[in-house]
Amino acid sequence: MADESEIVILPVLETGAMIDAAGEQLPTVVVDASDHPEVADLARVHAIEGIGDIATEAAAVQTGDRTWRFFLAVIISSPVACAFVIEFALPADRRVLDEAAAAGRLVIATTPPERAELDQPLWLAIDLDPHSLADALPD
Repeated sequence: MADESEIVILPVLETGAMIDAAGEQLPTVVVDASDHPEVADLARVHAIEGIGDIATEAAAVQTGDRTWRFFLAVIISSPVACAFVIEFALPADRRVLDEAAAAGRLVIATTPPERAELDQPLWLAIDLDPHSLADALPD
């Protein structure tokens, strides 16, 4: 488990989309939170306790001529306090970020998609400020 002063950074393993109960397609990222039970358990907690308060912040760092690391910080203050950062690679993950900005939402999956049908996990859907996310994306 992470020390309280340690920033939990979860690299994106896969991107895609899921269809919610209303038939809406939502952009989805898969991260490995197996070493961070405080993150892996968030979807269950939110399902029981309610959505709570979630804020996001985004920043991009150029790593090469045409490559970037894009960081999306997720800060949860209720029903539990938890914070983590999702690390994207650009341009590879650009599509899911553009889709998240357009939708104003992002689904965070902590179970690999190939296990989802068997495990039937809860995934964490978060609201985003679409303008802030779009403004943080490099051109």
